[in-house]
Amino acid sequence: MGVPAQWLGIVVACRMAPREVAAMFGSRLPAEAASALETHEPSPPVMLIEAALASHDRDLLAALARNRGLSTELVERLAQLGDPVVGAELYDTMQHPAWVREAVWAAVDPQDPAWRDGLAAELLGDRRHWRLTAALRAPFADLVGHAAGQLHRRMPPWAVVDAALRILDLGDAKGVAELADVIDAAEEPAAHPGLADVLREASGHADPHAALTRARDALSGRTRPNPELDAWLLDLRFGGRTEPPSGGVDWDVVTEEEARFPFETHASVELTRQPGCPRPMLFKAMRAALGLVFAARLGRLPLDAALAPHAPHGPHLTDLVTRGLTKGWFDPNDVLDRVGEAGAVLDAVDWLGGIPGESHTAYRVALPDDLAAAVSRLIAPLGDNPACWAALYTLLARFPGSCTELVAAAVERATTDRARGKATTWPRETAARFPAEQPDGARRQLYVLLAAAPEDVQRAVIPTLDARAVQQLTVYYPLSAEVRAHIYRTLGMQAAVANAARWDMPAAVVDQLLDLDDPEVNAYLYDYGAISQDERIRICAGRPRDGGDRVVPISSALVELLTRTSPAKRRHWLLAALDSGDPVLVRVLLGRVKLQTEAGRLRLAVGLWERQGPDAVAALLDETDFPGRRPGAAKHPFPAATHRTIRAALAATTPELGLTALRDTLDAARAPEVVTAYVRGRGGDFRDRVEHAVAETGVPLPWHHFVALHEREPLPDELLGTLADQPGCPRELLLTLLRTVPLSPGSGWLTQVLADGRLDVRDLLELATPAQAVVSYLGQFAMSAPMPAGMAPPLRQARALMIKAGFDVNAPDAWVVAVRLLPDFSGTVAELVTTAASVVS
Repeated sequence: MGVPAQWLGIVVACRMAPREVAAMFGSRLPAEAASALETHEPSPPVMLIEAALASHDRDLLAALARNRGLSTELVERLAQLGDPVVGAELYDTMQHPAWVREAVWAAVDPQDPAWRDGLAAELLGDRRHWRLTAALRAPFADLVGHAAGQLHRRMPPWAVVDAALRILDLGDAKGVAELADVIDAAEEPAAHPGLADVLREASGHADPHAALTRARDALSGRTRPNPELDAWLLDLRFGGRTEPPSGGVDWDVVTEEEARFPFETHASVELTRQPGCPRPMLFKAMRAALGLVFAARLGRLPLDAALAPHAPHGPHLTDLVTRGLTKGWFDPNDVLDRVGEAGAVLDAVDWLGGIPGESHTAYRVALPDDLAAAVSRLIAPLGDNPACWAALYTLLARFPGSCTELVAAAVERATTDRARGKATTWPRETAARFPAEQPDGARRQLYVLLAAAPEDVQRAVIPTLDARAVQQLTVYYPLSAEVRAHIYRTLGMQAAVANAARWDMPAAVVDQLLDLDDPEVNAYLYDYGAISQDERIRICAGRPRDGGDRVVPISSALVELLTRTSPAKRRHWLLAALDSGDPVLVRVLLGRVKLQTEAGRLRLAVGLWERQGPDAVAALLDETDFPGRRPGAAKHPFPAATHRTIRAALAATTPELGLTALRDTLDAARAPEVVTAYVRGRGGDFRDRVEHAVAETGVPLPWHHFVALHEREPLPDELLGTLADQPGCPRELLLTLLRTVPLSPGSGWLTQVLADGRLDVRDLLELATPAQAVVSYLGQFAMSAPMPAGMAPPLRQARALMIKAGFDVNAPDAWVVAVRLLPDFSGTVAELVTTAASVVS
């Protein structure tokens, strides 16, 4: 909850104080300002940044340089300062792009010993490429030599000569020969055959500069240097900048470099994004990147990339086709007509039927329009003939050709079989599974076509498939309600039961299943479906969904499910049967759950009496067998007092009088004073007590009684915190909680009560402690977090409170005191403001 404490005070103060006052905070609160300046999210206040730049305070500027979220303009301003400390911080922040380090060197004064003794000295002992690439432009000969010696294998040969020229220009004639020695000693001398000899010969020449220049021109094929292209190539090797040189890419140079020292995958992929990338490079990069994170950066590929001889196979082909269709590289009709293997292509089509941005769910949606049209054209020859679809499934697993060729082969197979009098049937029938398994392989590839078929085709074909296919199509694919209903009618309720086997199906599908009012479907939805507690209660009570008078039987599958349900994990599943009146379910409930309240026990008895009569209640009291109970537990789940109460009702002169007496006793057991006394209790966990009271009594918490009880005897802090989490907790108790319990990151109730108006921002400012937690919580809404609906802007409220307390918002000293007090201040924000005002008055 909230924002970081180390810079909280100054950031909030900058947003509240007048601009001219906030500009003084850098000098008046240097430690706090430095902490705020180097934090990238949320970004530092603009006025604090401007104040730091105007102050020329090295510590503040160095802190700002460490911020990895700075704008390009701000980074350039910092680099242009030419300050050794600030420059070093910019240089060492790895998240800054390569041009930032180049900008640092461009502003260096080589006569300033702080650069030589600081950043340059550090880099001489460094081998990391991201730090050394820019050092090739450093104004120190030994550092340029060190950088070239470490990087030369991935540098074009003429770029190595450029480095030698720079060493020479910086006055170190011996450095060129030393660089030659480093190249000779390299583990991969073949990267630059003969280059060391060229450098060594030039270093001994009467005019080494002229000799090196001639060597450079000979190696590069250019008479004029192109440092921008050379820098781009080097950055490309090391994963630096990816923007091409202003003059475009010289593909002849790139091709030579690829032949000399092949680009690694990340660099090859970046080359595909440049106009004119040669096809061999495109296909090489594609083969290397598919299946890896680099594939996301691939540039536009032609359809030939998915065709022989360049095409990858299996999952990599699926990856390629998926990207090609998603990014618009490939026409869907061309893909279906020309690309094989068909199975890999259909896997890509299936992937495009997933819910965008919801990779956690396996449910599919309709295909994009252009792809759906192409698939419709593809499957038209199959028609509504189940034999054609069965033949297609049989051929799918090893079919090498395109999807169009697959469909033609399936139609031919079915036609041939029919001519021979042979029935084309579904191979290897498989039963449904619970919970439903996600489809894969040939099944998934078939389903994506069937899901895109017209409804008349679906109605004709799906009921002919095996039980696993019917289940997976109804669970994972967007079939219409009419098609589902047809499947249930044709195959019977076992098809609906199989459909009720997944937790994340759309609500419309779950509603259609619930509307069936089928006992078996209800049982499986209870187990596998994401249904509400109200639906569980309705199912246990045997009530139809349309609210009629008929009784929906309880399935033995539901009884078995509840018998093995863990009360520690799913107590609410069991408590749904509390007043169901079903004699079997209430026995299972008592076998699995210990009811903690007399109201809960009496609710169970009343519900049983209302539905089954007094004899069923008497039988329950005499019962010794409770399913799911620990073997050998002879004691009845009801305590003796409950037995006496119920038996007294059973002894009434008429069943009606007995039921009335039992209802009256239930009403007394859940009277407000009884519920509050139970929750207040002694010992145990308050959270458990509140949970039991809510779940077992069947009535809302008696809030007015809690308020009255608190006025007589203050409720424990832990209980107040538990009650605050409950819907409807009244303002009186929430205010008490604010006054007595320090705010903490675990105060999850706070946002809800602010949103619905039970508390407002002023309450937090005047009552909640400690001040830092309050400012942290409200500060998030002042900076970036979405503000709860109905919540007043916190800074406006805080400013009004400060003025009321006599806090002079135009006095820098008042702000300084408030910010310094905040981290350790134990009181409220109102008290903090008053204290700060009094200190400076």
